[in-house]
Amino acid sequence: MTRQRQRGLLAVAALALLVWVALTVPLASGQRTLVLRDVFTTHLPLKAFGAEQLRQGRIPALNPDWGLGQLYRGNPNTVSFYPGNLLYLILPFWSAFNLHYALHWLLAALAMYFLARSLRQSKAAALMAAFTYAGGGWVLTSLSFYNILTVSAWWPLVMVGAVRGGRRGVAIGGVACGMALLGGEPVTAALGLVPLAWVAMLRFGPRRGFALTGAIGGIGLAIALPQAVATLKTLSFTVRGAGLLAPTGAFHFHPLRLLELMVPFPFGQPGDFGPLGFWAPAAVPRLPYILTLYCGAIGLALALAATTRRRSAALLAVAGLLGGWLGGMGGDLAAQLSGGLARSPEKFLFWFALTAPLLAGWGLERVLGRPRRWAFSSFIAGALAALAVVATLFLGLGAEVTARLQRLIPQGRSAGTAEAQVVLWVLSLTLLAVLLPLAGWAAKRRSAVGLLLLQMTGLLQLYPLWQTDRVAAFSSPYPWTKRVGAGARVLPGAVESPFGAAPPHYRMADTRYAARSRIAASDLDPAPGILHGLSFPLAPDVDGMHTPPFGKILYWLPQLSWPQRLAWLRVLGIEAMTLTEDPGLAGLTRIDQVDRFGVATYLLSVDDPAPDLWWPRRLLPVASESAAFMAVAALPGAVDTAVVVSPAGGLPADHDSAGQARLICATADRLEIETDSRGGVVVVRRAFRPELIAQCDGERLETFAVDFALLGVRVPPGRRRVVIRAPAAAERISGGISLTVLALALTLGLRRRR
Repeated sequence: MTRQRQRGLLAVAALALLVWVALTVPLASGQRTLVLRDVFTTHLPLKAFGAEQLRQGRIPALNPDWGLGQLYRGNPNTVSFYPGNLLYLILPFWSAFNLHYALHWLLAALAMYFLARSLRQSKAAALMAAFTYAGGGWVLTSLSFYNILTVSAWWPLVMVGAVRGGRRGVAIGGVACGMALLGGEPVTAALGLVPLAWVAMLRFGPRRGFALTGAIGGIGLAIALPQAVATLKTLSFTVRGAGLLAPTGAFHFHPLRLLELMVPFPFGQPGDFGPLGFWAPAAVPRLPYILTLYCGAIGLALALAATTRRRSAALLAVAGLLGGWLGGMGGDLAAQLSGGLARSPEKFLFWFALTAPLLAGWGLERVLGRPRRWAFSSFIAGALAALAVVATLFLGLGAEVTARLQRLIPQGRSAGTAEAQVVLWVLSLTLLAVLLPLAGWAAKRRSAVGLLLLQMTGLLQLYPLWQTDRVAAFSSPYPWTKRVGAGARVLPGAVESPFGAAPPHYRMADTRYAARSRIAASDLDPAPGILHGLSFPLAPDVDGMHTPPFGKILYWLPQLSWPQRLAWLRVLGIEAMTLTEDPGLAGLTRIDQVDRFGVATYLLSVDDPAPDLWWPRRLLPVASESAAFMAVAALPGAVDTAVVVSPAGGLPADHDSAGQARLICATADRLEIETDSRGGVVVVRRAFRPELIAQCDGERLETFAVDFALLGVRVPPGRRRVVIRAPAAAERISGGISLTVLALALTLGLRRRR
């Protein structure tokens, strides 16, 4: 390669790095934050709680601020054992939180570059692979998934270890695999074993390739042992483990979405609530897991050019597309086979996401070697795209397409959606008509730099996936957050009601996701309410890690009348809530009312909510879970009566109606209670979990579910001190094993041979 070409490639790489810096420096400095999808709905509340606990020297098993004690340590979404969490100890929260996304986005590009180079691709081809991967739909979608991004960033390095082989390769791959498992989502990582085995067999053949895959996976699992142990020991008593998740078919890949390979957003832009927003229930019944497959028009064209020479890679890419489609055909089969962990067949697209960039790199090498045929095909494809634009704009096709599209768009969508979508198609096709002929011209001149620049230009169409907002908009408590005060137990139900009501229609000019996030923050939303001391006893089960009884509460509660709902709100300890309707019910007191963009929103207080624990005056036996749920809904007060499931009609203990209990101290994983009674049951306003241990004077006490989903403890007579805790011995032992394996792997990987 000549010096001039090397300088050109270096300039292109510097340009890509400059784009990354321009986008991510505001995140790292704490001026802006990502907001799209799970960034705010899931990961911000989880990491805010985890960061505060880490500063106190703990990685707790439970999060008492979310759903009465949802799993924390055993939840893969919390990324609780990942070394990157140390950023929260040295940086402000917003900087550490968003720096995770920024650094792993860069790592994804670098890792794919090294993988392509280890597969003996040229520097230009490796840059094409890196741009296609880090700038493609899979990784940009992962920027809204704290843990999926971690797997996506590390996995090409896992594959690098398999390609290198030997002691050092196994060490590199094993450590990278361990980081992916510690910081990532286990289903995506498990799917990554197939591409891992593919590159290992491609390099060393089936026998040695399988051995390498097993060695790398084994080391990775040993490094991630604390996370695996914490998840497996508690998974069975979760909504996921009980198989209560939504059917997997809701997240399967529809074949119509293959259009995304040519046009980035053929079904509208996610994260927009106006005419440009997502509109296509015919293709997907809900917003898809992977927002777009688009990997750049030039990258796709180059990948197609490599398929005849790299058939195994092409087959793996096609298998990913088929797996995403077929995985949703069996209903809940995937969830059942995975113990509740898998519910999104679209994750099979990880295979396509990993192999398509490599094919693009190999395709670049082939095209630069024999450019004529590919250049001719590019000119023809560009001409066809231009013809489609001309037919739409000047031959009346646009009006016909708009009319047909209007019949497909559901009622209630924003006016002008069909017209706006046709405009997006025309713009994308116009860009395609320009890029493809230019790519043919660059190929004829054997200009790798030109092809790389054209690929970057095409990927800029995915900019709508980069949605941020000013941190200053969320750093200070909103008026209603100040009104209820730090430590308040709240239920935000104005933007998205927990009672099954349709979301309100805000009449606002700003239709971006960030604008809705600000409205939600005004209505006591966890993002950023949890940063300002709010607690969410009736939090939504965003990741399937609530207990099964609590999951049933979320499902059954909308079916109750308002007086019955109020009884449940009291038992769960809700102190304040927001609604877009005032039920006008005694026991719900209106505190404030605000009109936001044409929607009246009410701040209500709940009279006489349950405290952290209480000694009930009597126990009410019922025969079944459903009877217990309805019995709680009929309670006149939160603390006088405790409902206990007892099929035989008896009670679990003689209960002293005059007993007393008080809370001495409480942390996330430990409560100390003092009781004074002739024996009976104390009720703790935490979710019942079988693994929680209650002890008194060294003896273990019986625990069981009270009031359908809360924790009940039977205590002996007298003045007693009861300790309730979540055991952590297994995690401590596995943590020691993990650190030992990590040290050995690093030693073997860095040690030079004599």
